[in-house]
Parts: sequence; C-alpha cells; structure tokens
Amino acid sequence: MSRRTHVLHVITTGRQELDEVAAIVSRCPFELVDALHIREKHRSASELVRWHARLKPLLPHTAVVLNDRLDAALAARADGVQLTGGSLSPAEARAIAPHGMMLGCSVHSAAEAAEAGRQGADYALFGHVYATGSKPGLQPRGLDGLAEAVEAADVPVLAIGGIEPQLVDDVLSTGAAGIAVLSSVLLHADPPGQIAAFREALDRTKHTPRRGLS
Repeated sequence: MSRRTHVLHVITTGRQELDEVAAIVSRCPFELVDALHIREKHRSASELVRWHARLKPLLPHTAVVLNDRLDAALAARADGVQLTGGSLSPAEARAIAPHGMMLGCSVHSAAEAAEAGRQGADYALFGHVYATGSKPGLQPRGLDGLAEAVEAADVPVLAIGGIEPQLVDDVLSTGAAGIAVLSSVLLHADPPGQIAAFREALDRTKHTPRRGLS
C-alpha cells in the first residue's frame, strides 16, 4: 500500500457533505496521505459508491477505502474496505474480495487485533487512544492498550483517536505502523497545514513499526 515507513490515513467525519469534502481534498496535499476512508455510516451503499466516484479521481496517489460496506466497495472497485464490528468478519470478506483489495479491521483490544490478523486482515486499526469528540464519554484505551495490541497482532496496527501532530512520536513509540485521523484534518481550520504537519511528524520519528504496511 505504501513505501513509507509509517502511514497516514484520513477518515471522513460523517458530518460533512460530499461537495465540502471534495473541495477540501482538492486543495490539500493528499500525495502525503496513504489512504482516504469514506466513513459515512448514515449513507446508503449507492451513496457510498457515488462518494467514491467523486473522490477517487482527485486522489491518484492515495488509496480510497470504503468503511463497513463490502458490497459498496466491490461495486465501486475501491482500493480497500475497513471492516467494523457490524461488518463481515475478515475471513468472510477475504473469501469474497478480489485479489489486491486491502482489508482493514477496526479493533478495540489486543485480543481483537490478534484475531483480525488470524482471519486475514491486512492491518488492524486500534482505538481510541486518546480522548476524542467522536467517542464522547468513552474511556480512551491509551498508549498501553495500543502497545498491547501491537504486540499481540501479527499484522500492522494503526492508531486512531484524538491524535494531534505533537502526539505522533509518542504513538509511534509503541511500534504502531501509522495513524488515522478524522476531524483533526477535515474539520480543522487549515486542513493542508495539518496534513503536512502529520506527515512531517511521521517521517521524522526515529521509532520503527513492529510490522509495516507495504
């Protein structure tokens, strides 16, 4: 998926319309981003396919991943699908997905991260690491929880949840393969600047991932 040591995924917020997201994508340095996730839980499969059709041409150097809906990902010929607790399991998705489609799996514990790898996921997305407005009232799992997931999984683990550029090095100290961010880019006053700041923080770290994405 990427030749970079650490990857950066940007995820849509579910709080913006397609025109707004497309406008942000058009003016941002998305060549610095490894994947854009279309995570719009309230939208239909046909809407997700339409989002993909609009955004993918703007992202020639960035993978586009549809969240939860393998049917929409297949219809759109998306680069990947991000599976959640309500999705098909990684094993079920792997049996259907075409060769080369990237399968991510959202996890919340070390045991779930290990199971995602056993079932054929390409990577696990662990969170939430820090307190975040997208998970109000839920206790963050912290760097210790992330480190345990990284250690348990036989696949790369990405971190999500409340991550800002100044926290990236601490996150990567766990052996994580990268980070995923939502509102800290797409709802920020300066999305291009945030992407550049995240990429710079990822590239300057001296930490190495326990398992890297390739």
